[in-house]
Amino acid sequence: MTFAYDIRSNLTMLVDLLNTSGDIAADGDELTTTAKLREFAARHDFSGPLIAAASDVEDTLRLRARFAAALDSSIDAETDEEFETGTEAVVNEINLTLGNSGSVPQLVKHDGWDWHLHATGSSASLADRVAADVALVLIDLIRSGDLDRLGRCAADDCRAYLADFTRNRSKRFCDTGGCANRTHVAAFRARRSDADSHI
Repeated sequence: MTFAYDIRSNLTMLVDLLNTSGDIAADGDELTTTAKLREFAARHDFSGPLIAAASDVEDTLRLRARFAAALDSSIDAETDEEFETGTEAVVNEINLTLGNSGSVPQLVKHDGWDWHLHATGSSASLADRVAADVALVLIDLIRSGDLDRLGRCAADDCRAYLADFTRNRSKRFCDTGGCANRTHVAAFRARRSDADSHI
């Protein structure tokens, strides 16, 4: 699947949101203040005012926890039936999020972006705009059968989320901590050590 720019951008934003959690981020939770939430939104090109209240931080942290739990049920699925159950959990969260955010979808074009969908207006709270974008990108993934493009890093010491944009769905490592390089170096050293011990 070729991802439209807004889908790719929102999927990257979703993965980054999930990876701000204190059990993943190296320096602890990265969304604990209004300033950090504003920085997160600015980093992901949110339109409209980047004003955040303490309630926006709380709402965004709840959103992150809800979607992490729902996505984990599909990511960790070992059977098609478990994956379907996980997908239904994600759908339930999407529907709850769209209802709570007061979503009124509209096509917009701004700031160098071509036509794309916003589920809320720019006057909605920052938390509602983050929530709506999360819901929209997950809708796209579910409708196209690509929810499995969200995964967890394969490194033994990492729990970060990743988005797989590869054609053959082969991405195994996150982009947060050099996990692919560390894993490959460790495997090389283990092979070399094993070969040296047989000499």
